[in-house]
Amino acid sequence: MADGTGESSSRTEAALRDSEALWREVFEHNPVMYFMVDANGVVQSVNGFGAAQLGYEVDELIGQPVLGVFLEADRPFVKRKMTLCLDDPGRSRNWEVRKVRKDGSLLWVRENAKAVKRADGFLVLIACEDITERKDAEDALRQSEMYLAEAQRISHTGSFGWRIATGEIVWSAETYRIFEYDPSLEPTLEIALERTHPDDRAFVRQLLERVARQQANWDVEHRLMMPDGRIKDVRAVAHAVRDGVGNLEFIGAVMDVTASHRAAQDLSRARAELAHVARVTTLGEMTAAIAHEVNQPIAAMVTDAQASLNWLRREPVELGEVRQALDRIVTNGNRAANVIGGIRDLVKKAPPRKDAIDMNQAVSEMIALTRAEISGSGVSLETALASDLPMVEGDRIQLQQILLNLIVNALQAMSAVPQERRKLRITTAHAEPAGVLVSVQDFGPGLSTELIERVFAPFYSTKPGGLGMGLSICRSIVEAHEGRLWVTANEPYGAVFHFTVPANPPL
Repeated sequence: MADGTGESSSRTEAALRDSEALWREVFEHNPVMYFMVDANGVVQSVNGFGAAQLGYEVDELIGQPVLGVFLEADRPFVKRKMTLCLDDPGRSRNWEVRKVRKDGSLLWVRENAKAVKRADGFLVLIACEDITERKDAEDALRQSEMYLAEAQRISHTGSFGWRIATGEIVWSAETYRIFEYDPSLEPTLEIALERTHPDDRAFVRQLLERVARQQANWDVEHRLMMPDGRIKDVRAVAHAVRDGVGNLEFIGAVMDVTASHRAAQDLSRARAELAHVARVTTLGEMTAAIAHEVNQPIAAMVTDAQASLNWLRREPVELGEVRQALDRIVTNGNRAANVIGGIRDLVKKAPPRKDAIDMNQAVSEMIALTRAEISGSGVSLETALASDLPMVEGDRIQLQQILLNLIVNALQAMSAVPQERRKLRITTAHAEPAGVLVSVQDFGPGLSTELIERVFAPFYSTKPGGLGMGLSICRSIVEAHEGRLWVTANEPYGAVFHFTVPANPPL
């Protein structure tokens, strides 16, 4: 009997040893970080996998405060969580927190912890799962969403989704801002149509019905009307797609294009004004030719009038000669009137403007106006606009006409040079004694000494088929503003055209 009892006890002890060995094997090699911590926060045990994941040996952690493996900023949070576990033994709790490896690098873990009572006090059992990769992915997603939201805000472009089967609509934050609705309001077709301009509402409704029926993409511009009467121009673009079960939905973007529409209108007006100035200033340079045309009939009229007076003084009066002279006066008068009439048809005269002008702003506007031409010519643009320039007095449109002419001339001058030399530099600077200097520099073939002297002469042109009026007109405009226009060589290639405009006199 005793032998049987001893044999049974031996088997039980062996089973316990085997069980403990198995448990130890699982504890040591399970790919989860395990800690056993006493009520004072001192590590009593840690598995080899967990120690290695933190870059330590097991012996380096046992007997040490567990808070040492946590990021310092997170330690108060961990202490509170440990206290909660000890206050409610047997209840599992979990949290996410940052730990610090021995080399100083961070990892995110999700901890599951529970306090258990032992004969010698409480022990907190902690299992930690490495969630660093998931956290990095979440951070990347949040950052991507932040970038997208910021890009939408800056570009005034919102996004939307529309599920046809359910009618469900999703708007981004920027779409809410464009339509000026509270983000807490659920978006629907009806509230979108409510913001649509009354004159465009029927058209937009019919469009949406048609694309939903035809399952077609769309790209449309229309107007919104805000509650206070403001009008916005918007462009909506959408693509028809199928979800995972084959249901139709539209994914799209809505852009507030109000500013670009207004800019286009301003550009059109600016072009019209510049064309008008070109006609006016061209007439100024053609004064000599026009005067020649008008002077001849006027001189003839004066001669005939003087002759008529002489014939009327004679005795007897030579009425036949007077009659013929008067007929010639009428003819020449009509001839002069026709010349003047042609001038009136070409342009309606207006007094020159005298406005205070920021030349840097005027230059920037002309650069924006000609940017497409500059880019299309394969020319790289560089600007250097001086700060603190004084205001100048004059006609903004006429001064911008000068800059437009100089830019176009520079682009044409560089049309035949190698691509790497096609550079345009526009600068502003202070002019002495008081004024603004504007310079347009190209890297074209340049001008010879002879051409530098002749390039501003009326009707002289270096371009085949050119009228030779542009630079002459520019000089007349500058001189009318009491400024100066001249050209210098640009070493080693090209030319630099400069003009000055006096500062606006103080009041």
